Amino acid sequence: MGPSLRCSAIRAWDRGDIGRRPLRPAPAEELRDPGRWMQATAGRDGQQRLAEGIRHLFGRAECPACGSAFDIAEAHTTANLPPALETY
Repeated sequence: MGPSLRCSAIRAWDRGDIGRRPLRPAPAEELRDPGRWMQATAGRDGQQRLAEGIRHLFGRAECPACGSAFDIAEAHTTANLPPALETY
């Protein structure tokens, strides 16, 4: 994964990714679990690219449309929660 792929962007169907903004990886010393454990395990096992990717996953991104910054893992979790169960 090259550095150019570590970005947030708007996907335009005819132009590809536009409005790219570089991701801001979490500093390794500021990672909390489970990210700290995942990054340490990948590094211990010689998986440096994976360890670096984990820092990006638990880092921050900027929305190309509005400029607001957000936590990547938190946004992914929120976007992928199961639908609420209906109560009767």
